[in-house]
Amino acid sequence: MEREQRWNNIARIALTFVIAASGGVGFSLLRIPLHWVLGPAAALLVAGHFLKGKLYWPTAIRNAGLIPIGYTLGTALTAATLGEMVRQLPSMLWATVLILLFSFLFSCLMANVTGIPLRSVVTGSIPGGLSQMIVLGEELKGVDMTVVTLFQVMRLMGVVFLVPFIALNPLFSGRSGAAVDAGTAQEPDWTIGLALFYFVVTVAGALVGKRMKLPTAYLLGPIIGTAALVVAGVPAPDLPAPILDIAQITMGAYLGLMLKPADIKGKRKMMLTAAAMGFSLILFSMAAAFVLTSLHGVPYLTAFIALAPGGMDQMGILAQEAKASLAIVTSYQMFRIFFILFVVPPVLKKLFAARWFQRIERWQMRHGG
Repeated sequence: MEREQRWNNIARIALTFVIAASGGVGFSLLRIPLHWVLGPAAALLVAGHFLKGKLYWPTAIRNAGLIPIGYTLGTALTAATLGEMVRQLPSMLWATVLILLFSFLFSCLMANVTGIPLRSVVTGSIPGGLSQMIVLGEELKGVDMTVVTLFQVMRLMGVVFLVPFIALNPLFSGRSGAAVDAGTAQEPDWTIGLALFYFVVTVAGALVGKRMKLPTAYLLGPIIGTAALVVAGVPAPDLPAPILDIAQITMGAYLGLMLKPADIKGKRKMMLTAAAMGFSLILFSMAAAFVLTSLHGVPYLTAFIALAPGGMDQMGILAQEAKASLAIVTSYQMFRIFFILFVVPPVLKKLFAARWFQRIERWQMRHGG
């Protein structure tokens, strides 16, 4: 029975991969940006409605796909770019604080208009990592996990589909120019020894990161391990395109199966509210990117992707395709994730316990939506 179940799961994974890859090929033929992520996500989002129970994509496969993406992002973090990151640290702080403040104020507005509990909207609207925010929601009293999950997934899907079309629009990408990461030189070539070395380092980094409970450990661990070697002077060649394509498919498939239509029936108001929240965060990021450009001379395209409220993995892939600065995008996204991981949970717990916040909640329950 167990063996039969194993073969059944393998067949479901194979079917899922075929549909995901077909979506990627289709989007590629249509010349849609980020096609190896968006194509699988769109194809499985549709297929999941008709093939209920027949599709399966374990988190372990997505995690394995994050490792080569982490390597690619890590290669951009040279000694020169790390120095630039230190110089821009105050900007990273204000950008993160402002987007969180905007998220909170807009959440108050949307909760009042819709009648959805305020603390659930606030928690669901924070642009952190998906799993990180779901775990945080479970730890907070009085938070509806259905609202948190739906808001987080809708934000992520909105960013995954909207930001590439905005960022790769000629209006932005053509005008802003591509950023060149500092410290890049002639690309080294792969050798068997170097490939095995980086394979061991990135996999070990992912496992150590998981043990240390880092957010998105299978991405951050390889980034940190690779970056440390690059700074130490170890050559880091580009990965072959097919490896990165497959890695993106694994992520797109995971995203496509994350949002199940059956789970959101009867939640039209929440879906519209979540979509409005995600769209507003994207617009805010577009506005904040102008400030970052004026302060540091960062090309607008790079600034926008760096501040976009998405996942570090998706924004890193987008930065690579858009020829934006991987180092700046990765550093801003990483800073926001760590800030939300360490600072936001205790702040939210104190906020929800504050009398003035509870008075707002009671007023919102009487007059909202």
